[in-house]
Amino acid sequence: MSDAPVVITGIGPVTPVGVTRAELAAALDEGLEPAEIGEIDLEEYLETEKTYLDPNSELTLISAALALEDANLAITDEDAPSVGLSFGTHLGNVTTVESYCTKLREQGVKLASPLLFIHSYPNTSVSLTAMEFGIRGTSFNFNSGRWCGLQALASGADELCAGRMSVMLAAASDTYTEMTRLVALGRPFSGAAALVLEPADAASARGVRALAEVGGCGLASSAEGALSRALVEAAVERSDIDWLLLDAPEDTLGRTVEGTHVTGLVNVVGDSGAATALTGIVLAALVLGEGKLPAGLGLSALPRTVAVVSTDSSGAAAVVLRTVAQ
Repeated sequence: MSDAPVVITGIGPVTPVGVTRAELAAALDEGLEPAEIGEIDLEEYLETEKTYLDPNSELTLISAALALEDANLAITDEDAPSVGLSFGTHLGNVTTVESYCTKLREQGVKLASPLLFIHSYPNTSVSLTAMEFGIRGTSFNFNSGRWCGLQALASGADELCAGRMSVMLAAASDTYTEMTRLVALGRPFSGAAALVLEPADAASARGVRALAEVGGCGLASSAEGALSRALVEAAVERSDIDWLLLDAPEDTLGRTVEGTHVTGLVNVVGDSGAATALTGIVLAALVLGEGKLPAGLGLSALPRTVAVVSTDSSGAAAVVLRTVAQ
């Protein structure tokens, strides 16, 4: 077991409000305005050439590359067994699924592409990421509600606290198609986010400055229950929460933590499925770690403790972040 707190040492945003840490930091200064992610050159981020990638896998790989670079972490063969990966996607590789099913109907089973088939699984993205970066430790794939991005973070933190892994990469990605955009809570966008998680003492030994501490995580059937569990784990009171980032249906806003400044994530960063709440984690980590008061979000003072909550009809997850003790 590790007694050291878990901290975020690297972020990899590929989001509607910024691709790369620098872009996202600039957006926090200027105001968040979600827009479609433009064309990205994979060769800038990946060492191996790809013949085909589902858009969901592509975004996942780029976000992972950015997070590892941001954390100044190179995974060697010696390190690989102690580095794990925890990934969440609400919709899976729907673009490839729809394309494969179309070809199946039009051309029949014998002519349906086996290449498309192997890229259609909801765990394809996590598998490709592990292979691309030589990650041989724990590998989780969560394919549940939109809250599974936070579930991936929570499971990664658990692996570190239990001493089973020394580093965890937590990521989430989702892309919408014309068919699946009907389930979006707001304007749908493609997006991904990744985080490097480490015990605080290990980060300090590497000479890396942590952005934020993961104080507590909670899973439950409701936003209220998930937040309560995260607060207990973090050993903080509701009144200690300075800022709540909520990924939830519109009628949930404002009811979870009375008197706390609430930001509806879908309104400010767009809807990227499971990546929405993890984008909220990335935003909160930047605010806490860099002392950035975000423009246009109504915060009058820098927060010290932030809660991110994601929920839908299938369940909920919550994560409490706080400034790193100096």
